[in-house]
Amino acid sequence: MVSPPFLTWGPETEKIFREENRHNDYSAEIHYDLGLYFFEQGEHDLSLRHYRQAIEIDPEFAEAYFGVGLIFYTLGDDENAIRFYLSSLEYDPRDADTRNNLGLIYYRRGELALARAQIEEAIRLQPDFTDAFYNLGLVSYRQDEPHVAIAHFLKALNHDPTYLRARFNLGVVYFELGMNDQAEEQWTLIEKQAPNTPLAIQARESLTILREKKGSD
Repeated sequence: MVSPPFLTWGPETEKIFREENRHNDYSAEIHYDLGLYFFEQGEHDLSLRHYRQAIEIDPEFAEAYFGVGLIFYTLGDDENAIRFYLSSLEYDPRDADTRNNLGLIYYRRGELALARAQIEEAIRLQPDFTDAFYNLGLVSYRQDEPHVAIAHFLKALNHDPTYLRARFNLGVVYFELGMNDQAEEQWTLIEKQAPNTPLAIQARESLTILREKKGSD
């Protein structure tokens, strides 16, 4: 998916919009860029307006469909998010981000087979997709495949050793399998890598439970 183009001059974008929005001759690309900018600002209505205008000008603009889908996903409107992600894939079936996001929606809805299919395809398209490996670990865990989940969390960490959510959930799976030393190692690493973060607090609480359990065995 297209990287955010306004990171260096984004603060000027709203000014441009305010001065020029009386004109109706924007290209689809400009509407898309404005949609992206306003999404980053949390202005979902303005973002949606521009993404829709981009689609009206160019009905095969896959990134604009993705943008609309992302807004609906953020707002918790799964039905519309799915609809627009599928439209995006119709015009760009090789976009790994769209497939991963679609998989997350299916995961959130408990449609695990559909979630797995989309996330696995995302990894096939982008073999170093760290988030997709993590998400596939979540799906595998929900499908009662803890050892498969471990393998996917480890792949995520292999690509990014600082991926703390993967490390935390890896510890959870180890703990549930009775692999207490491995769980302790993962949660202790989180405390060292990111002290005083919410995830470190969770890791510390989990370590307390684990050590109490080990002490009573």
